[in-house]
Amino acid sequence: MNIRSIGPLAAMILLSLLIATPASGQAPVEDSGRWRFTVAPYLIFPHMNGQVTIRGNPVDTDVGPSEIFERLDFGAMLYLEMANRNWSIGLDGLYMNLGEKGLTPITEREAEVDMKQLAIQVTGMWRAASWAEIGIGGRLNSIKGGLFVAPGEMVLQGIDVSETKTWFDPLIAARFTAPLERWHLGIRGDIGGFGIASDFAWQVAPVVGYRFSRLFELALMYRALGMKYETGSGEDLFVYDMVTFGPQIGLVFRF
Repeated sequence: MNIRSIGPLAAMILLSLLIATPASGQAPVEDSGRWRFTVAPYLIFPHMNGQVTIRGNPVDTDVGPSEIFERLDFGAMLYLEMANRNWSIGLDGLYMNLGEKGLTPITEREAEVDMKQLAIQVTGMWRAASWAEIGIGGRLNSIKGGLFVAPGEMVLQGIDVSETKTWFDPLIAARFTAPLERWHLGIRGDIGGFGIASDFAWQVAPVVGYRFSRLFELALMYRALGMKYETGSGEDLFVYDMVTFGPQIGLVFRF
């Protein structure tokens, strides 16, 4: 059976490599000998477009934020950073637990999808100029998903598959920031994979932030992330070929 027929329900397997961009650009650091810290919980409203193949079963998806949040059982997203005038180290973590039960279109067979996903990115950056940073890092992705479709009448076969995949992508990153008195504008991007894990991964994220005080800032970002990862063949084939994009809001605390 072609899983494309169950549409948005099967797309739950794809959710949510919504990884690893800070909720805001770095604030200026006045003292090169002093380390400053950033804590930024954030929320993204993603649209996902692409294809995933699990144990040889392809799934096409084109889902928006409302469909994703309807299926969210639990989620947590947090960015941490320590920085001085010349260096910064950032860690971005995301965990999502999603599940959905329903019926397939047309044939109305019982279907169930569940997914647990952990994504962690670590990036080290060097300040090449007051407005520019470059660096390297890595992104760890781990997805555990399952898909069940009950057998139908006559010749319709059922599906009962599960899959756990973990991979690590090396990254090259850059960040450009234009701080103003209370506002700042910035853009961050990275590329990675290089065939070591993903064939290719890329990310770009412009951001605008408003600082209410030295402690607190509200940041709005638009993130676009693309990734193509493939392993196995035949009935063991796993493919994640996806572009995730959408607005993101972060509450940024600095001390």
